[in-house]
Amino acid sequence: MKQDINIQNAFTLAEATLTLFLLSVIVAVMIPAATNVSPDQFKTGLRNAYNMTSSTITTLINNESLYPSKELISDEILIPKGFLYDTTGTKHTFDSNNNITTYSETNDIAWEYEALTRNCLCSNGTKLVRAFCCSMNVTAANCSTSSCSFTTNNGMYWTVTQNASITTNNRDTTPILYAEVDLNGTGKPNSKTATSPDQYKFNIFYNGRIEISQASNDAYYQSSLKAKEYLENPTKNKKKN
Repeated sequence: MKQDINIQNAFTLAEATLTLFLLSVIVAVMIPAATNVSPDQFKTGLRNAYNMTSSTITTLINNESLYPSKELISDEILIPKGFLYDTTGTKHTFDSNNNITTYSETNDIAWEYEALTRNCLCSNGTKLVRAFCCSMNVTAANCSTSSCSFTTNNGMYWTVTQNASITTNNRDTTPILYAEVDLNGTGKPNSKTATSPDQYKFNIFYNGRIEISQASNDAYYQSSLKAKEYLENPTKNKKKN
């Protein structure tokens, strides 16, 4: 009687060893490739911070009530174009029920400014500082006469400071506002000089221009070099080995 013989195929030791070797080669090639295409959080964060700053400044300076582009608001009052115009208008008076008791319907500056800042966490400061702060999604703020520090809902920690020495004579070369940002709040490295810094500064001029400081004596010089690289080469969003 003929017996059925079950033949089981299996890898030999040499074949298994070769397979493991090939798999290790593939993994060794793919891991660096996968690492290189992962976005760097600080590069992405910097571009987000810059876009937030640019969008806020553009919105403010194009608000004809807050910052009129016309030269004269009356025959007597000359308005320097741009953020040098620091008038906030006649203040409205509110009663205990939060109703306006006195106001001027023709004072667009007062209406716009108070609508923007009335319920904002940035409770005091210069017009531009408060307007900038109150235009962001702020979750916590600590403000003084000329600056305001605040955290936005994406976890970034900001400090904006108005330059008190700005005049019509130096307005083209001197920033009117400094916006400093820590991209991840209290998270490390909390540094302006690290290989991948998380702290940056934007210089904002009276006409809405935003620049990255390249002055070698600036505390943000190292991070400014990184900022320039990141913003000018947005497609190079790769981690280096």
